[in-house]
Amino acid sequence: MEKMKIKKNETISSFQLFFYLVIVQMNVGIFTLPSYLYKESAHDGWISILFSCLFSISTVFLYSFLLKRFPNLTIFEICTFFFGKWIGGIVKACYILYFLFTAYLINQSYLFVFSKWVFPNSPTWGILLLLLIIGVYLGKETIRTQARFFQLSFWAFLVIFFFSIEAFQQVDFKYLLPIAHVNFSHILKGSYLSYYFLHGFECLLVLYPFVKEPHSKKIKSTIFSILFITIINLFTVILCFAFFSDKEMKSIPEPTIYLFKTLSFFKELERLDLLFLSVWFIIIASSYVSYLNLANVGISNLLGKNQNHTSSVLTICIVIFLIGNLIPTAKGFFETLLKILSFSSFIFILAIPTFVLFISLLFKIKSKEVNLS
Repeated sequence: MEKMKIKKNETISSFQLFFYLVIVQMNVGIFTLPSYLYKESAHDGWISILFSCLFSISTVFLYSFLLKRFPNLTIFEICTFFFGKWIGGIVKACYILYFLFTAYLINQSYLFVFSKWVFPNSPTWGILLLLLIIGVYLGKETIRTQARFFQLSFWAFLVIFFFSIEAFQQVDFKYLLPIAHVNFSHILKGSYLSYYFLHGFECLLVLYPFVKEPHSKKIKSTIFSILFITIINLFTVILCFAFFSDKEMKSIPEPTIYLFKTLSFFKELERLDLLFLSVWFIIIASSYVSYLNLANVGISNLLGKNQNHTSSVLTICIVIFLIGNLIPTAKGFFETLLKILSFSSFIFILAIPTFVLFISLLFKIKSKEVNLS
C-alpha cells in the first residue's frame, strides 16, 4: 500500500487545525439555518442545535478510534488498505467527487445569496470568476499556508459578529417561550438538519496525518471547533428567533441577513447586511478552497504520484466555473442538490468510516507508523 509522503513544511499544528476546521464549517448555512430550523422545530430549534453538537462530537470520537489505528494515513489510503486497489480506487474517487460537489455547492450557495442581496443585476459569471481566481491563487499553496490564511479569516468573522450586539436592544425573548413546546420528533428532525449544517469536521479524515501533534490534541482541536461553531449557530438562531415574530420567521428565507439589514451601528454605519456579505466572502472563499485542497489530496493519492497543485486546482476551478454558469440556479433545483449533498454526507461522514472501524476492530487491523519525509 502506497503511503502519502508529507514534507515537514506541509504540516500544521493542532492550533492551526482548529482554525482550519472552524472555517470549513462556517459556510453559507448560517444565512438560512434559523429559517430551516424554525420550519422543523419552531422556536425550539435552538435545542436541535445542542443535539446536533452531541451527534457531531460522537462522530469525532468514532474518527478518533479509527485514526488512532491508522495515524499516518488519510481516508484515501485507508480505503486502499481495506478495499483493495480497484474497489478502494472507486471509493476514493467517490470521496473526491463528494469534496468537489461540496465545493461547488458552497460556490453556488454564495452566488445565489450574493446575487440576490448585493448585485441582483450583475452577471453571475463575474462573481464565479472572482471565486475562481481566489480558488487558484490560494488552492495551489500548501495546507500550512492555507491554514495561516484561515486564521486571518477567523478574526474577520469575529469583527462582523461584534456588530450583531446592536440587535439585542430590539429582541423580545418572549418569542422563545414556552421552551420544549413542540413534539420531540420535530426537535430530532431539526437536529439532523443542524448536523448537516455542521458538516466540515470530516476534513479531519484527510488532515489528520498533516498535524504534527499528539493524537489527543488533534481530537481536542476538532471538538473545540465543533463547540465554537455550535456556540455561533446557537447565538445566531436564538438572536433571530428573539428578533423576528412567528409570522416573520415563517416568511423570511435568510433571517440572518435580514437582521443585519435592519441594524445601524451608532447611527453612523447602515446597511450592515452589505458589510456582512462582503466580509463573509472571505469565509466562503476559504471554505471553498479547503474542499478544493481535500479533493487535490485525493487526486494525488488516486493517481499514485505528486500532482502539480497549480494545474490540478486550475482545472478543477475552471470546471466548477463552467458548470456554475451552465447549470440553472433556480431555487427548486438548488434545494434538490442540497438534498443530494445531505444524503451523500451521511455516507461519507458516517457510514464509510463506521464500516471501516468495525472491520478494523473485528479483525484487529492496525497500520504501522510511517515517518514523515
